[in-house]
Amino acid sequence: MRAPIFPIFHFFLAVFAVGLVSVPAWADADPPGRVARINYTEGAVSFAPAGDDEFVDADINRPLVRGDKLWADKGVRAEIQAGSAVVRMGWRTQMTLLALDDQTTQLSLTQGTLYLRVRNLPEGENFEVDTPNLAWRASYPGDFRIDVDRERGVTRVTIHSGIGAVFGEKAETLPMGGGQQITFKGRALAQVDSKDQAPQDNFDRWAAERNRRDDQSVAARYIPRDAVGYALLDPVGEWKQDATLGVVWVPQSVPANWVPYRSGRWEWMEPWGWTWIDELPWAFVTSHYGRWAMLNSKWAWVPGRMSARPIYSPALVAFVGGASGPLAIGGKQSVAWFPLAPGEAWQPGFHATQLYISSVNANMTPQPPARYQFQSAPEALTAIALDDFAHGKPAKGSWLNVAANTLGTAQVVPPPAMPEHTKPAMTAHAAQPPRDNNIQPAMDNHVAPAKQQADARKLVQAEQERAQLERAQQERMQLEERAKAEQARAAEIAKAAQQAKPAEPTKVVQQAKTPEPAKVVQQAKATGAAATAPRSKPVEPAKVAQQKKQVEQQKLALQRDQQQRDLREQQRAAEQQQFAQRERERAEQARRDVVAKRTEKAKRDQAIAKREQAKREVVAKRAQDAKRYAEAKKQDEAQRVAHAQQLDLARRAAEHDAQVLASQRVEREASIRRVAEERERERAQREAWQKPQRPDLHRIPSQTEPEVWQRSIPQIAPGPTS
Repeated sequence: MRAPIFPIFHFFLAVFAVGLVSVPAWADADPPGRVARINYTEGAVSFAPAGDDEFVDADINRPLVRGDKLWADKGVRAEIQAGSAVVRMGWRTQMTLLALDDQTTQLSLTQGTLYLRVRNLPEGENFEVDTPNLAWRASYPGDFRIDVDRERGVTRVTIHSGIGAVFGEKAETLPMGGGQQITFKGRALAQVDSKDQAPQDNFDRWAAERNRRDDQSVAARYIPRDAVGYALLDPVGEWKQDATLGVVWVPQSVPANWVPYRSGRWEWMEPWGWTWIDELPWAFVTSHYGRWAMLNSKWAWVPGRMSARPIYSPALVAFVGGASGPLAIGGKQSVAWFPLAPGEAWQPGFHATQLYISSVNANMTPQPPARYQFQSAPEALTAIALDDFAHGKPAKGSWLNVAANTLGTAQVVPPPAMPEHTKPAMTAHAAQPPRDNNIQPAMDNHVAPAKQQADARKLVQAEQERAQLERAQQERMQLEERAKAEQARAAEIAKAAQQAKPAEPTKVVQQAKTPEPAKVVQQAKATGAAATAPRSKPVEPAKVAQQKKQVEQQKLALQRDQQQRDLREQQRAAEQQQFAQRERERAEQARRDVVAKRTEKAKRDQAIAKREQAKREVVAKRAQDAKRYAEAKKQDEAQRVAHAQQLDLARRAAEHDAQVLASQRVEREASIRRVAEERERERAQREAWQKPQRPDLHRIPSQTEPEVWQRSIPQIAPGPTS
């Protein structure tokens, strides 16, 4: 049983229609410039293309477009990039891309968990997720999480950072800020649980780790993050600077004979037509953005000067054919293509405006060259049989060698025409999501930007007028049917009057009188014609009066019905005016809330920035003080060491001087003693010489004692010869 669609959704449907017709005229003929892609998976993700309910194993390099459905079974996680935004799917999650274009990203979450990282949200763009209970929309970039419990019938919204708002069945609106977590039940935003600080689980930590890796991407330094698949270039290639081409990326893990646009297949996808799906995981961004060049016999991808939001293209190649049709290679009609070189303009195989083509070929030559760089290079050309091309057969195992003389007469041609059977061959059936027809998104249609509200109101009024005209036509048909019934009844009355009283036809006409004069005339003619017929038996006057009374009562009933219809129309118009007024007030209140939130966040961010600046200044001052203190301490220590060394040198010099002085004093004292002794001896000698010598008569001279005259003669020890 399908869930009822709320009255508010009629307004949303009209607004969505305005969103489709109010964009510039060139957008009606051009495809969107933004697509989505599966960046990373843990386990096999199931995929069902738009218009198909049978799920198969997803191809990570197949572009995801509006209407595609994804299913992550138990134990499976996936990461999808849509423009610069990233959507991560948890276990047992079913998601549908309701809208994906240059202005809108709208997802439907039937069950499971989504972790959303919205990097940029310019004015006028919408990022929305619809669930069976509510619709959530981002108001400011940040990280968000939405959980849908299908069994309990609840939706939990978590705001890790940024600002968002939830919308209910009857235009209820609830803004939510960073850190909030609210669980809703039903479609009127009935809150079951609310937390100011949301707890984190393994899925949050896994998403945070993926965010950290994404923030550290080297490729994001050279190409914008809106280039889908940029992060996968980091581990498999090297960025270099070329003097002529600027920044280039050279793949490192490819064979020596590898050629761009050869390892993959072609698939017809609306609205682009033939789209290249490469089998190398990193080759999505290099297949749909930028150009290829040869540097030192190696292929190098040249992103060029991309705009902030580069335009997606199905394949940046040129097709080659003969003057009368496809190339004939090996007796088979074949399709051949080669990559475009830097500066060469890409020509779409579908109808597009010049503005779209100029956007794709930004900063390049607007017109195709007379001769492409790789047009006559067999090593850069890939060719396969036309039948293999149409059936999406991989080109790597079925490509044909093209002789150089064949390319001499070849010329650039448009892509092949659309095949009769455009549905590609799918892989074996993958895990299927649970089917429950009672689960319907709370909002099936996209809400257009605020700048389109005026056009939306006009379209709503036109829809109301058209509905009123349809109702008026239905009522007119009912009146005509009633008039026919009255005419038949009048005919019966006339027939009865003809049979009963032929002399009073005028009275019978008055009894059968209806609100429409033309019908009365017809009835009168019928009655007059019947008056000439023979009458069998008269009609009783009471019966004629009763019939006349019934006709009057029917006229009064018709008048009352018309009055009631007019009153209902007036009430309906008043309700529609009140609804439109409530919608305007809601939109204005939502706008004021968003402005207030942004202002508050700006003030909060400014205060945080000031506090951080003050902290940085304090830390810098402390670091400077610590540095000065360390330098002063170092200088003091050096001075102390130098002073100690000087003291030690002075002490050693003093000790040396003391020793020298002591030795000099000892020598001086010894010299003084020697001089004194010498003087004493001289004095004693003088005295001895001056004193008269008198012999001691009583003294007996010793034999050994020398004579006076011999005392100054040295004595020799007596020996044998003495």
